[in-house]
Amino acid sequence: MMKNNPWKELNKIVNTKRCDPSNLFNFYWGLNQNNEYLFLLEHKNYEDWPSNKLSFNEINIEQYQLQNGYRILLTLKEINDWDIFYTLCNDILTLSKDIDNEKVLLTVMYNRLQRWQKMFRKVRNKLLTEQEQQGLIGELYFLKEFLLKNYQHTIALSFWRGPLGDKQDFGIGSNSVEIKTKLGTSSSSIKISSIEQLDFQTQSAFLFVLTLSNSNENSISLNSIINEIKTIINDLESLELFESLLLEMNYIELPEYSEKTYIINKESFYEITDEFPRLTLNNTPSAISNVKYTIDLKFCNTFILSTNEFMQRVLNVKST
Repeated sequence: MMKNNPWKELNKIVNTKRCDPSNLFNFYWGLNQNNEYLFLLEHKNYEDWPSNKLSFNEINIEQYQLQNGYRILLTLKEINDWDIFYTLCNDILTLSKDIDNEKVLLTVMYNRLQRWQKMFRKVRNKLLTEQEQQGLIGELYFLKEFLLKNYQHTIALSFWRGPLGDKQDFGIGSNSVEIKTKLGTSSSSIKISSIEQLDFQTQSAFLFVLTLSNSNENSISLNSIINEIKTIINDLESLELFESLLLEMNYIELPEYSEKTYIINKESFYEITDEFPRLTLNNTPSAISNVKYTIDLKFCNTFILSTNEFMQRVLNVKST
């Protein structure tokens, strides 16, 4: 689904438009004399906008004085990047709806632009591959179905460790959970990307395998599952944490991430015991490195846990 381009409604005669008349703050879409796309905030608190200049290759950011206040101006340098620019602007607008103080708004806006700056440096001109999208869907599905429904939201999000560089995707108390997503049911194999991935250091360890199938009906995409989670999260602190974790995963909302759609075909839990077939640092010669391997799960049926067993043992709740 393509975004509506608000700058298309502007011209040399009407070159600014209030983004949202119901918003407490004065945000505007704008066009300059060079027909460059602008995003503006007019405010009264010059001293509350940090003096450290933000630097983007794609966006110019400046603040200057007006007759009755100040204006923060974001200028898009390349019009073909308008959809990413729109996502950034809309992100700030969404955050502003939960704020009623201009000084707080300026701090939140600056911090969010710092995150976008970091993201632009990491993912410039690089979309997530289809396999990376599927993997992220798997992690988000586990977060949505098992953690956000059973924990306070900031706590649930703190369990998601993969974006922060941990070896396993989730750490829940003394338990680790690795998520694997695969497409189709014809193969029972999953791919392991390193020796460390199933070499757990926690008291207990589990594997969650989500099987997807391509579908256009009643389906989910990467964008749709993220939007579902955003509707579940109901406080600003948790939403900001979720957004920052997504940025660490190199995700920003783009229309391309709505193109690949899937249905959930199957979900399975496995307990990783000493007998589970896997490589670890202890059983692999030190001369061997950069290991990638495949596990055929049809030989792992004795390690399967029911959803109810997993939820009782790891989450201390009963499955309904």
